[in-house]
Amino acid sequence: MNELIQLKNRFLTFWSSLRQWQKWSIIGAAILVVAALLLLILWGGRPVYEPLFANLDVSDEASIVGYLKEQKVPYRLDPAANAILLPKDQVYEVRLALAQQGLPKGGNVGLELFDEAKMGMNEFQQRVTFLRALEGELARTISQVEAIEYAKVNIVIPEQHLFLEQQQPSTASVLVRLKPGREIGPNQVKAIVHLVSHSVEGLTPEYVTVVDTSGKVLSDLLDQELFVYTQSGVGQTVSSVQRELERQQEKELEHKVRQMLERVYGPGHVVVRVKVDLDFDKKQSRQKDYVPGSTGKGVLRSQQNMEESFTGTGSPVGGAPGTTTNIPGYAIGAPSSGMNEYNKTDVVSNYEISTRESEKIDTPGAVRRLTASVLVDAELDENRNEELRSLVAPALGLDINRGDQLVIQGMKFSTTLADALKEQMQQERRARLIMFLVGLAILLLVSVLGALWWVRRRKALRQQKGMGTGSVESGNAIPSIQDLLASPELLESQGELAVLEEQLRAYAKSKPEEVASLVQEWISEDM
Repeated sequence: MNELIQLKNRFLTFWSSLRQWQKWSIIGAAILVVAALLLLILWGGRPVYEPLFANLDVSDEASIVGYLKEQKVPYRLDPAANAILLPKDQVYEVRLALAQQGLPKGGNVGLELFDEAKMGMNEFQQRVTFLRALEGELARTISQVEAIEYAKVNIVIPEQHLFLEQQQPSTASVLVRLKPGREIGPNQVKAIVHLVSHSVEGLTPEYVTVVDTSGKVLSDLLDQELFVYTQSGVGQTVSSVQRELERQQEKELEHKVRQMLERVYGPGHVVVRVKVDLDFDKKQSRQKDYVPGSTGKGVLRSQQNMEESFTGTGSPVGGAPGTTTNIPGYAIGAPSSGMNEYNKTDVVSNYEISTRESEKIDTPGAVRRLTASVLVDAELDENRNEELRSLVAPALGLDINRGDQLVIQGMKFSTTLADALKEQMQQERRARLIMFLVGLAILLLVSVLGALWWVRRRKALRQQKGMGTGSVESGNAIPSIQDLLASPELLESQGELAVLEEQLRAYAKSKPEEVASLVQEWISEDM
């Protein structure tokens, strides 16, 4: 109990020693701390909400809200993102329960239309229902593409006719809405077209139209196969594949030459421009040569030998070969009675024809012609120009027989714009430096004035304290508490510290035991 009383007395003594502004500061800080604690407690007790689903269709959002109201689940709506927010500990449980209910449907009705079969549907109604289901399924599938936020598919299947010339082709149109800040390329458009065309009977890709919500017909660009699409500062631009290849090769050659020459003349002192003309014609040539063999006659394929021989005194059967024996009515002489001998040999040789065929195909993309211009920030004489030419020509792969050209010129570059920019930057730098120095001077001036004011105030307080002490020592007339209550102006004339010291002395003389115990406690606390 005594300790509590002593603690209370110490607090009261400390509180009475504070000035008025110090007391108000402590009270304000305490109020702020208590308010912060209360806010933390209130904020920590509130449930944390997380999105259940975002980017919902209006019909899906209405269905989900109806289910949550029926199950008495607390929720919040976020109109900015079309999202429904639920407490963090209930998100996954409710999401699974909604999946059992088939929600969300994504704004499209698919093949679940046939889950509830209706009696009495005619053929037209069945066909329309099938088209609705097919359109919904395709829209759901297209919506899974990364850059697409929403998709709508419309399919038209004409009636079947007896004659093929009267049959109209099936058509389809796809409307897509892209996610904010996203772009869709020709590959994604081609994938959508092929997905729809292969999902509908009798539908070909050329009868599929893809449009975005900004009014662009995306499918029209797919017919131009020789175009590529690049992103630029002004949007999507279309350039020819051939020109794009030429531009890439031009940039590569320019970079090589500029990087080599900047090592000598420095960055910004060399300008290189290259024009490349590529040959995209596909050429094919065939050649067939007949090559004789080592004997000069080719390779022997077959050979036929025929031999005849006659020995005796009479004529051979059929007569001897020749005109006299083979022409009827032609008179011939009587054969000789001497011994005769006839021999005949006939050889027929067939040779295989030796051939050699070659086929040459020139791949498109070869350099047809190359022209380059190099501008150097220096004065070049004839020898220096030839040296640069001998360096740049091999780097570019220059071929004079092909008609390539290279021009190297040296002249001083204009630095007017660079000098103006440099001068402007220096002026801005000087202005910032002047502003910094002025601010620093003002800060120093304020600091000096504050220091002088503080020194003068301390000096005045010391003089006032010395005057009060001198008056106390000279007159030894320190007013009592009763005198101060009767005449408050004595406190200002005598001085606050002097009066307080005199009162402490009087208290110590009247109650020395309490003062001694208080001093002992201070000493023990310091120890």
